[in-house]
Amino acid sequence: MGNRTQDGGLLQQNCRPEWPPWTCVAANVCGLCSTTLWFLVLLPQVWKNFRRKSVVGLSILWATANFTASLVNLCFVYGYAKIPLYGRINSVYMPILEFTILVQFWIYGDHYNKRHKIAYLIFCVCMWTTLLSLNLGLKLFPYIQWVAIGLWCVETFPQVFLNFKLRSTMGQSTRSVIIASIGKMTDFLSTYGLLMPIQYVVMIYFSSSVNYVNVIQVVWFHGRKPNFSRDEPPGTVQYNEFRDDEVDESSTAETNLLCSSNSGRPSLDFKTKRAIQYSLITLLTCFLGLFAYGIVWATDSYYAIFAPCTLVAVTFFAFLLYNRAWRSDSVV
Repeated sequence: MGNRTQDGGLLQQNCRPEWPPWTCVAANVCGLCSTTLWFLVLLPQVWKNFRRKSVVGLSILWATANFTASLVNLCFVYGYAKIPLYGRINSVYMPILEFTILVQFWIYGDHYNKRHKIAYLIFCVCMWTTLLSLNLGLKLFPYIQWVAIGLWCVETFPQVFLNFKLRSTMGQSTRSVIIASIGKMTDFLSTYGLLMPIQYVVMIYFSSSVNYVNVIQVVWFHGRKPNFSRDEPPGTVQYNEFRDDEVDESSTAETNLLCSSNSGRPSLDFKTKRAIQYSLITLLTCFLGLFAYGIVWATDSYYAIFAPCTLVAVTFFAFLLYNRAWRSDSVV
């Protein structure tokens, strides 16, 4: 099923034969929209990192998992799977942007010990070389692709955990998060509306769902500066990377709407702000429910319910862990 394609043009690929033709066109249009969005999604984050000359507030594990998964996927797409054109375009373009962010971690990551940076670089190079050798040398494309699927399933979790730890999402570009959330929805509609490899069905569920958990964090923590624990080991983070006058220029409109400040910007009262936040979080939670239904339907198995259960369990555990840590720290 995963390799099946159909002739008939760009918008008539990977169609479900039991569905009306217009659904195939609509799903492929969603895929093309997704491709356009993925061309843009990381650009605001790259620019924000460059503008503030810092990557504090971003997870290096998120960036590494992202690039590693894309590298494996590049081999899978061009060595094994037959997927629509937009998927092949993305498989080349995304690793370039993701590697750019890794380079920014190397240049701007002064809060990391230099020896640790070198050791991490050596580890990554060895890992990437091994994965490429297994793919290109032994032709283990369908098996190694599950490495990419696993990484894409968990790639955003390190960032979600870091956001809980800092009680802030200021390290992330709000524009990138918003573009990603739209892209994940079009990914979902495209993947579940077409005949796609099972790897992609699983991947899109987890990557879309964890992304929407991240969006919920952006809504809830919007405008809050990071709260650094007093027990943080010295040299781990240079806290002055976040200046008192630092603003996320990518989210001026949202800041004006949602966040109270002393800078003279228009702001809403606390109750109105909370009402807007709760409304947005409720809508995003409904989307999470849609994704959960989608994976059960697409796999035709109730075992797939373990996917959303795992997502909820891991997210709730992280929330409790860091919430308890902050309460303990505030007591001290």
